[in-house]
Amino acid sequence: MSEALLNLAHVSVSYGQIVALDDIDLTIGKGEIVALVGSNGAGKTTLIKTIVGLLDPNGGMIEFEGRPLARMPVHRRARLGIGYSPEGRRVFPGLSVQENLEVAATAGAKDTIRLIDEIYAIFPGLAQKSKSLGWTLSGGQQQMLAIGRALMVQPRLLLLDEPSLGLSPKLTDEVLFRIPDIVAGGTSALLAEQNMLKALEISHRAYVLRNGRIVRSGRSSELRDDNDVREAFLGGR
Repeated sequence: MSEALLNLAHVSVSYGQIVALDDIDLTIGKGEIVALVGSNGAGKTTLIKTIVGLLDPNGGMIEFEGRPLARMPVHRRARLGIGYSPEGRRVFPGLSVQENLEVAATAGAKDTIRLIDEIYAIFPGLAQKSKSLGWTLSGGQQQMLAIGRALMVQPRLLLLDEPSLGLSPKLTDEVLFRIPDIVAGGTSALLAEQNMLKALEISHRAYVLRNGRIVRSGRSSELRDDNDVREAFLGGR
């Protein structure tokens, strides 16, 4: 694995008496796509929100480029280079595509224009809809916009929470198969997905999450071809 960008050790999270994450160890290297796969309720969103800073762990350690994130607010984590595309897209419905991207910008005017052009190059369909309001977009276009908005902070790590949720198989491919292009530009990615086969197809490594615990991890190609994993988590061949 390449040099570590994100490192989690013994991270646990509880909702009251309910343990949502239990003793999580996870590492993401620079230039990697890492998949976090598991069924609904396995703890994927909880883990993503904990990394972002929306939830506080009960214990354990989270480091980004060797820097502890404990008690660091969300906006400071974003400034460090952590981008977040949440489950459910959450685009601003009354703003145009262009305005949705501009409102997330942290760079100066010239760099903002450059970043938007780069996002339009990754998602050409957004360029054609640049003046359209968010509420008029299809589900797939809204997901592309949500990812594009996360890229406006120029993240070194992009967290993607269920980007294929509610999309047709065609739109799922259109969204997920853009992620390697994003990573090729220098951004690592953590992809939380119920669509395990697609996630394993585009990622380098993967962690299998069940009931808040990591039960398997390894190279995505090996997990995809592992009969026990396929039977238990992918529904067999």
